[in-house]
Amino acid sequence: HIAPLCVLTLSFAAAAATPAKPSDKELQQFVAASVEVTTINTALLAKREAATTAAEAEKLEDEAGDKMEKAIQAKGLTAERYAEIFTVMDSDPAIKAKVEALAKPHRK
Repeated sequence: HIAPLCVLTLSFAAAAATPAKPSDKELQQFVAASVEVTTINTALLAKREAATTAAEAEKLEDEAGDKMEKAIQAKGLTAERYAEIFTVMDSDPAIKAKVEALAKPHRK
């Protein structure tokens, strides 16, 4: 499963109207980053459910967003490019198929 950046607040309007198709290297980076983003997101959901106040939940979301952004950068992408690739993948069946093939080894 490829996770969107559900916690990061990215400005999709700032992204190009039609993002450039990702290279094979970017797709590999995207999948690797998605594994990390999914792990962070799963941990966040569990912690959010245990949060007792809205402020605590917001703090957890901010921390998770920072972790996700760092994980994406560690894989060689910016958060903005990650979001662009997610958008392209969502609208281009060929790219989506490539991503799914690359992600297959990461599924449990």
